[in-house]
Amino acid sequence: MSVEFAKTGDILKVIVGQDASGKELEEASRNILTFKDTARISLDLKNCFYIQSKALAALIAFKKNSYKIGADFVISNVCENVFQVFEMANLNMYFTIVEDFTTYNPDELVEKFFEADYADRVSDFISENMNEVYRKKLYEVMESDEPTLKYYAILTLGKSHDYASEDMIKEALNSDVPQVAKAAVLVLGWFGDTDSKEKIYSFLDCEMEDLRDAAAASIALLSDDSDAERLGKLLSSENISVRKVTIQALTLINDQKAFDLLVQSLNSEKNEEVSSALIRAISSFNKPGVSDILIKALGSSSIKTREAAASGLAKIKAKDKINEILARVTDSDSWVGYFAVKACGDICSVAEAQMLKNSYPEVDENVKLAIVEALGKINADFSEFYISILNDENEDIRKEVLSALANDNKELASGAAVKLFIEDKSWLVRYKALEIINAIKPKDYVELLKEGLETDDSKYVKEKIQSILDAL
Repeated sequence: MSVEFAKTGDILKVIVGQDASGKELEEASRNILTFKDTARISLDLKNCFYIQSKALAALIAFKKNSYKIGADFVISNVCENVFQVFEMANLNMYFTIVEDFTTYNPDELVEKFFEADYADRVSDFISENMNEVYRKKLYEVMESDEPTLKYYAILTLGKSHDYASEDMIKEALNSDVPQVAKAAVLVLGWFGDTDSKEKIYSFLDCEMEDLRDAAAASIALLSDDSDAERLGKLLSSENISVRKVTIQALTLINDQKAFDLLVQSLNSEKNEEVSSALIRAISSFNKPGVSDILIKALGSSSIKTREAAASGLAKIKAKDKINEILARVTDSDSWVGYFAVKACGDICSVAEAQMLKNSYPEVDENVKLAIVEALGKINADFSEFYISILNDENEDIRKEVLSALANDNKELASGAAVKLFIEDKSWLVRYKALEIINAIKPKDYVELLKEGLETDDSKYVKEKIQSILDAL
């Protein structure tokens, strides 16, 4: 049949075949009126890869008739082509569209592993509903040579805690396909399989980054007191990738020995990528001296390291170091000042913000922009300060200051936006002013926009004005 009914408890599933005609759908929509003791009706379109527009009326009838018998109505398993038809007809907002994998048999579910949009969700569904039928199918896949299916089969067995599959998963460590080996590494880490730890160590210097990362994570899960010391030796490897993934593993172990090894490595590391990774790792430890290390790193010759230090100081909320951070805002190296501002933006008090404002005239443009951004994160009104710097020569600063002003004081922002919209030489600033005018809608703003449509010399500004006027 083109339309089949399947009732389980108080849920009625209506499974539609690809060849179902409009008349058959109309008849099926009427038939649901006989199912009086139904709480939910699910119209399953898993077999429909396209739908004719004339069938849409029947789908609407399904929903109407469902409500007549007091049942909720959903449409399940809608493919992209059908969903696009719903979108064109604006029915995606009318129907409740859900996924329902219970209507798929094990073979159909496994085939979904080939579809990137479905694979993870199908894996989660099987693992949450694992039974002997699903388990048997996954074991069959483990014996196959299809790497995509095998990858998801391993992960699914791992998520469902199927320890009986451990030997099969161990064999997958020897796979020539990195993704399959990666899945095995991850799952054996979840299983706590210390017997496989030596093999997993061998993946730390493989060519595939994802596999290296998986190995680092699993080694951390399987680690004992000896692993930090062993990993520490790899911090001196000539291979940068090995050093970076070792940092990741030590970060996950997160004990005193791991911390000491990372700090020791930072003192000798010359590569800026590895140095920045070390700083990020050190900032994740709750240990004395972390903030001092990050403060020192703000003065690094590497921009990446300075950025990592600023991010770390913000992450650990190093309020005890705020004065030291603020002292670096006016550093002769503007990038030191920039990252110092970045570091204190999330931890400055209103009183300490005054030091940022006082520093503003003394710093370069990149630091000025950072100060404006940092002040925006502090719960206070800095509108008077913003007004005082709104005539800065740098168009990017004027634009950002105007945005910040709009967040703090809409009345002042309204007047400033109107003035800049009329007078500013930069179309970028006028465009930002236009956005704020449209959001605040000051008195007579429509007339202002109409005038700007005639006089502004930027096509981008004119296009934006026209789009606003068209929407009125």
